Amino acid sequence: MNWGIFMRKLNIFIIILLMVVVSGCSLQKKEKAVDDNVKATTNKTLQAESKTWTFNQGISSKQTKDQGVSKQITSSVVSKTDALSSWTTSKGQFISSSVNYKRVSLKKWKQNMLKNYIKSAQKSIHLMSVAQVNDSLKKLGSDIRVRKLSDLVFLETKTNGMTLPEAFVAKGHHLYSINIQYVDTKQTITIARGQSFTDTSTKKATSQISLNKLNGTWIAPETTTSSSDTGKIMIEDGYMYQHRYNSYERSAIQKLSSYSLISLNQNITYAAQKVNAANAGYQLTQKAVASGDSLGYLYLFVNENQLVRIGQGTTTTYKKTSTLVAASDLPQDDITTFEEMDQKHPGETASTITVDASAPVVGMSNSIKYLTATDAGQIIDNIVIN
Repeated sequence: MNWGIFMRKLNIFIIILLMVVVSGCSLQKKEKAVDDNVKATTNKTLQAESKTWTFNQGISSKQTKDQGVSKQITSSVVSKTDALSSWTTSKGQFISSSVNYKRVSLKKWKQNMLKNYIKSAQKSIHLMSVAQVNDSLKKLGSDIRVRKLSDLVFLETKTNGMTLPEAFVAKGHHLYSINIQYVDTKQTITIARGQSFTDTSTKKATSQISLNKLNGTWIAPETTTSSSDTGKIMIEDGYMYQHRYNSYERSAIQKLSSYSLISLNQNITYAAQKVNAANAGYQLTQKAVASGDSLGYLYLFVNENQLVRIGQGTTTTYKKTSTLVAASDLPQDDITTFEEMDQKHPGETASTITVDASAPVVGMSNSIKYLTATDAGQIIDNIVIN
C-alpha cells in the first residue's frame, strides 16, 4: 500500500473520530445545561420575597384498565372563580391555605408517599413518565421540558410530612403543577394531569396611603342604591362605616405594612382576599391599605381619592366626594357610642349599631379586622344602650 495514501486515510479517520467525540461531549453538555436550566429557572422564579399565584387553567385525561393513562389531554371545565387553589411562594418556600410545605428530593417524596399505602396496594401506584410530564406542560402552554422527574419540585407538609401528589416547575409569571402519581383502575376514569397558575405581580398595584387622608364621604356613582347597599361609605379616623337597613356597620381600615410578611403569608383570610383581588386585576400586597365587611367584600384603596370594592363577581369603584361626613349620613352620637363601647369592653370591639323604635343595640365582636381575622364581624354579644 502506498504510504502516502495510508497516512491520508489515517488522518481522515482521526478527524472523523475527533468530530464524533466532540459532538458527543457537546450533546452531553447541552443536555446537562437543559437540566440545570430547568432547576435554575424554577429556583430563580420562586426566590422572590413573596409571590401569589392564582389558578389559570386545569387539564385532564382519561385512564383505562387496559390502556392506562391516555395521551390525549384536554382542558378541564373549571371556572377561575370556582377554583379554590392558589399558592404563595416566599424565598423558595410554598404556602397554601396557611399550610406550610417543604421541598424534598424525589427519592424521599416517593418513600413518604408509599407510606400512605399498605404494602399490597403499593404495586398499583405509578408515577408519570418524563414524556407524560412534558405532554402536560405543553398542554398548559409551557415551553419548559424536563429530562428527569427530579427536575421538578416535590413537596410535603412541614408538620407531618404528608406528600402532595403534584410536583412543580416555574418560569416567568407562571407556576405549573403537574400530577405525578396515579393508581391502577378497573374502569375508565378522568384524572387530573395538571394546573397552571399566574403570578399576581402582573396586576395593578396600589400605593401606600396615610389613613388620615381617607377621612370623608365616598360614593359609588354607578351603584343602584338599596337598603343593603346605599353606594355610600363614610370614613372617620381609621374606620369605615356603612348604613345597611336600620344599622350602621363599622370595619377597621388596615395598613398591611404593619404586619410581617411571614404572618400575612400564613393568614388564611388574607390569602383568600389576595386571590379575590387578583381575580379582579389588583394586587393585595403588604403595601396595601384595605378593609372588608360582613358580606365578604374587599375594599382596596387605590389612592387617597379612589377605592375599589371587590366581591361576588363584581368590582365597584368609589370616589371620595368630600373630606367631611355629614351628620345625616353618620350621626356623631353613633361614632361616640362605638368608641365608648370599645373602651367599656376591653378585648372586644363595637361592630354594629342597630336603631329602631326602642333603644339602640350595639353588636360586639372579637374583631372588625376583616383582612386578617377569621371571626371578624361575628356578633358575640348584643348590648342595649339605655
